[in-house]
Amino acid sequence: MIAEAAALLTTLLSPIANLVATERWITISERRELLSRDLHKLGSVMAARMGGVPLALIFIIQASIISMLLKLPAPLVLIPIFFSSLGLLDDLIGLGNLEKILLSGIPFILLYESFPIFEPFSSLLTHQLTLFLFGTYYVNSTNTFAGFNGLEAGTSLIISSTLSILMLAKGELAGSIYLLSLSLLLLSFLRYNWYPARAFPGNILTFLCGGVIAAASFRYSLYWELVVLSLPQGIDFLLKLLSWGRTREKIPTSISEDGKLVAPPNLSLPSLLIRLGVREERSLVISLLSIELSLALLLLVNLPG
Repeated sequence: MIAEAAALLTTLLSPIANLVATERWITISERRELLSRDLHKLGSVMAARMGGVPLALIFIIQASIISMLLKLPAPLVLIPIFFSSLGLLDDLIGLGNLEKILLSGIPFILLYESFPIFEPFSSLLTHQLTLFLFGTYYVNSTNTFAGFNGLEAGTSLIISSTLSILMLAKGELAGSIYLLSLSLLLLSFLRYNWYPARAFPGNILTFLCGGVIAAASFRYSLYWELVVLSLPQGIDFLLKLLSWGRTREKIPTSISEDGKLVAPPNLSLPSLLIRLGVREERSLVISLLSIELSLALLLLVNLPG
């Protein structure tokens, strides 16, 4: 009981540490010009381009603390280190699409024995290939379902919170606190990432969120729940495939003279909503998060009594 209380206490305190650290990191980023232009604002609006660095470091420390107190499975301690490093590498030098796909699937292959089987796919494709495909899909979809203030952090917040509740319902306290820690850190980060953003998550945070959520879902047999929660990312991925030639050009959403979003030629879920008339960034993000929240509520209302 004391270990559980200590783990929960450190989890509740970690967002405060993240608020202080992120504020300081933004100041450092501005001083050292570690900034990127916000493409969806008129003029040259800048924000810290790797704003997720403090969160990633705090979560790695937090995962280690939870592991010591509650005997968290080893893969859930190693995964944040790997994916935050991968994301940081991508932020610093830029990785190709094939490199991201292959590298993000490696941990799931190497640690496959730590994850329960996912039927019927583990029998049809082998367990290793199933984990590689699902893992690399979710990690990279989290990284590419992005680009608007609050979207990446908000989506991961909803998904990690939902999975944390589902784990608690299954009696998996360590896993629940693990994802609760990520959720609270993301909630604190949204203070700086919500419209108008002072900090972007950077690939260090999007890869971290994708890897951690995937690994935790796999470890506690919440495969199908993650499938449901990642439907928006799946739709986004399919739409991008439909316009593959144009998507490779990476033409961003542009801004009209009156500050409204203008959809790019390539398809995506955000660009589809823009075409349907959702042309303000804040409204677009709220619409996308509302879709995610609806899926989360669908799972939660069907919890066993």
